[in-house]
Amino acid sequence: MKTQDFLGLSTQESHRIVSFPASQSLNASTASDLGALSTGLPQLDEALRPPSPEDVPGRSGEVEPTGIEYGHITEVFGPPGAGKTSMAISVAATALRDGYKVIWIDTGSPLPRFRLEKMLRKSTNENAFDASEDRLDNLVYFHAKSLPHLLALLMHPPNDFPPEDARLLVIDSVSALFSSYFLNPSEFRSRLPQSGITDKSQIQWLVNRKWNVTSDLGNQLVKLAVTHRLAVLLINQTHTRIKGQPRATLSPVLAGGTWENSIHTRLAIYRDLPEDEEHCNQTRFAEVMKRSGKTLFLRLDENIVPFKIETDGLCGISQVQSLPVLPPEPVDATLLVSQRKRKVDEIADSHDEESDEELDWDEGGDTGRGEED
Repeated sequence: MKTQDFLGLSTQESHRIVSFPASQSLNASTASDLGALSTGLPQLDEALRPPSPEDVPGRSGEVEPTGIEYGHITEVFGPPGAGKTSMAISVAATALRDGYKVIWIDTGSPLPRFRLEKMLRKSTNENAFDASEDRLDNLVYFHAKSLPHLLALLMHPPNDFPPEDARLLVIDSVSALFSSYFLNPSEFRSRLPQSGITDKSQIQWLVNRKWNVTSDLGNQLVKLAVTHRLAVLLINQTHTRIKGQPRATLSPVLAGGTWENSIHTRLAIYRDLPEDEEHCNQTRFAEVMKRSGKTLFLRLDENIVPFKIETDGLCGISQVQSLPVLPPEPVDATLLVSQRKRKVDEIADSHDEESDEELDWDEGGDTGRGEED
């Protein structure tokens, strides 16, 4: 495994950026060979399959790939401990097993190498220790200590980045570094009087700065995916959204605007409480939220895949018993009124510090950015 904790970026050579029409890029990407990397869960791979050719006008009868597609960005989001990194490790093991190089960029916790080794041994041969070590040599590992490190690596990469035979780029996690550089709306409003900034245009620029950087990052990742035929797998953290939602909802930290257009496939990984208490702490669910660039508003059973995490990989669960639907119990009306009321200075436990109560905050993330992007 090649490890690069310090990004030794060369500044001696200036490389000219060659531009070409977006239509040319689209034709080149569609003309390339179809392919995808398995997630390690056949049922999930099938759920990720794009629509059949007969359902899409102008498409041929070619067999569509199943899994994490080349040339596109796949986002995995979910609460802490749900299994996002395990899913990424499983996809990385598939790429390494097939002889491809894998680029892994971590922004926080290091890559659990021993889990990757066990997955490689299971996918090949239980006794093939040397074979798994040889495959690990194809793992290119970076540690991005800060957001500038991550942006510099992706937007001004070294000459050999990404390697020619690389097929997977993983960033774990792509959203972890943003909180250190961009204040949440509440904290921004509280510090604004102390800064002495009164110009409205400058304030609006500061408000939208996070989303401008997010847009640049998303556009660059799309270019890397299409140009180098990479399967880009991004792990996104979650926060609680209250404004505009029927209830408190877990949503990706990086979302909206150009970022949303950059995401081709989105997976949500979470836990639930099945009827069988013996497996309640082991069962996870991977739900396809977006496929082929289109958000799936209708939740279907075939798009929700239960699985569990073993030491040597992911294991699908054939059937999970759903919780019984209990009849509603009568509740005293006075109790409901007392539960709704709270003191003026009391803050609800579910209120997230990054809620959408911002000053002219643009959820689309593109306000103040010119047409050149």
